[in-house]
Amino acid sequence: MTGRGPHVHGDIGDGRRSAPRTHRARPPWWQSAPLLALLASGALALPPAAIADDDSGVRAAQPLDLIPASHPWRASLLWAVDAMDSVAGGAKRGWGVPAVLDLRLEQHGVLADGLDSHWRVDVIRTTGTNPSEQAGDVQGLDNIAAPHVWRVYHAFWQLNDRARHWALRAGWQGYDEAFALVPAGSDLIGSSFGEAPSFSQAGVPIWPETTLGATALWAPGPLFVQAGLWSGTPRNPGTHQGWGLPRGGDGALQALEFGVQRHGDYKLAVGGWSLHRASARDAAHRGGYALAQLRLLDTGTNGHVSGFAQCSGTRPYRSDVARYVGAGLRWTPAAEAHGRLSVGVARATLSAAFRARHPAAATAETAYEITWRQRIGARLSVQPDLQYIVHPALAPTRDHALVIGVRVDGRF
Repeated sequence: MTGRGPHVHGDIGDGRRSAPRTHRARPPWWQSAPLLALLASGALALPPAAIADDDSGVRAAQPLDLIPASHPWRASLLWAVDAMDSVAGGAKRGWGVPAVLDLRLEQHGVLADGLDSHWRVDVIRTTGTNPSEQAGDVQGLDNIAAPHVWRVYHAFWQLNDRARHWALRAGWQGYDEAFALVPAGSDLIGSSFGEAPSFSQAGVPIWPETTLGATALWAPGPLFVQAGLWSGTPRNPGTHQGWGLPRGGDGALQALEFGVQRHGDYKLAVGGWSLHRASARDAAHRGGYALAQLRLLDTGTNGHVSGFAQCSGTRPYRSDVARYVGAGLRWTPAAEAHGRLSVGVARATLSAAFRARHPAAATAETAYEITWRQRIGARLSVQPDLQYIVHPALAPTRDHALVIGVRVDGRF
């Protein structure tokens, strides 16, 4: 992945980052097979209690209102592997097999005066091949694909009151941890459902490139307000950038979101962000978004259906992707062991300024996805996935891409 906006005429834009990166040669996907086999065999050998019951994966967000049970320091290993095949259209045919390994250390404690404390550190390794290189899409069809590197993804401390009225968090974290979240879309593998290209291409700190920051939540009832401040340039500990401490010229990212929510029933919110780098004023970005999630249908013994919609935009002359719209549905059976079905559509629209420079480009790229997440006992989850991408990479002469694949993930 690289720092750029959409590319046309056969080039590839990944819709996830605009900060520059160093390119590395990627080995064939089969060179990751020994690691993947080791992970799978290790998970199958574990007792059922070794995997958490909350079904949270390696990419699960960590909202500020999370109040888990108290427990001492605990280490765990999470992993996820995708195998995605571009069977028709796109840039070329072939497989992409990205994978991520997450070494996690966390502790939840109860402090005096009704306060809870949460420490968390995640060291991750991303590897494998990016399936967007085959499909040639802009928005990123796989949300774990990233360059091959070990990095510190999380290193934060959170303090909150037990009544969920407020929470504070400081340390290495991402903008997408708590902002612009629609939980009903969390099973979808396409990147833009959690990382809209209208802000991800601006270079804000999102998975897996987090940075030093502080976030705060105030939620006296259904109404909530949250704000965040980060260093403006992700510099992760564990990468070639050394310890990853902010430097002069990195600038700052500010974010604000407010709305109303009731867990499991509804969430309505609007938010905005501003990214400014002191050493590059022309890299400044601003944007806003609105989102909604509702429980649409409760079918009793057959579970329930939730729906979500989100839209976002940036100042057109500051970004190649001016607008993004996403929506979807998720059916959750009453017995979650039966799995969850999710469908979604995501559309990224080019800015007028970009189209003026590339008049032959398509107006927008639209991605459709349907996926089923199935738990296998308490050890593993398996998730077949189908995606169809209209005008991949905004190239009007390129055939629409059809991608089929599967995700396997586990925790022990």
